[in-house]
Amino acid sequence: MTAQDEALPQELFFRISGTGDSPWELGRPQPAIIKLVEKGIFHGEILDIGCGIADNAIYIKNHVENINLTAIDLVPKAIEVAREKAEKNNVNIQFEAVNMLDDLSTITTHTLKQHSYDIILDAAVFHMFSNDDRQIYVKNLEYLIKPNGLYIQICFSEKETREGGPRRITKADLNQLFSADHGWTIESIEDTVYELRPDGPIGTDGRAYLSLIRRNKNI
Repeated sequence: MTAQDEALPQELFFRISGTGDSPWELGRPQPAIIKLVEKGIFHGEILDIGCGIADNAIYIKNHVENINLTAIDLVPKAIEVAREKAEKNNVNIQFEAVNMLDDLSTITTHTLKQHSYDIILDAAVFHMFSNDDRQIYVKNLEYLIKPNGLYIQICFSEKETREGGPRRITKADLNQLFSADHGWTIESIEDTVYELRPDGPIGTDGRAYLSLIRRNKNI
């Protein structure tokens, strides 16, 4: 297991993202995303952070009407593959390579706008960060999300005890980082599965949390 405050190196993602060989490149959406679509969670302006090769984003855009969807990833190669897939599927998604550890409020090279997103989806990004990095990440979430917007997070949970993969996130972590004092309300934290390729570090079914976290509307 990754040490509790150890981030996976960015070099890893630049080396394997978009190649078809990374553990998370399934070629299909995560089951948890399909269930959220069926529940009608997605609406309005949506931002998919860490979209990879866009399996989740394309599914959402194909199955939800009247939405605008922006999908970002750290790795330009992954964005290139994602854009090609979206064109083949005839779906309109805005893609961009963005580093969520940059200070988005001061960098003008991206098109992301302050307080613009009703829904922010994070499928297996948050658990990649060290304690210091995730403070930067949360600050950027606060910059991007609308007041009363919904942040959807899927991350490896403390219940995943097998060796390998990213760090595990505890409910205590989430309650501390997304507290009312910080302008958030955790609506739910549920057990889920984050599917991986069979040749991944822990097999196909990582135990994870699915959290729905609301930004306070008076922020």
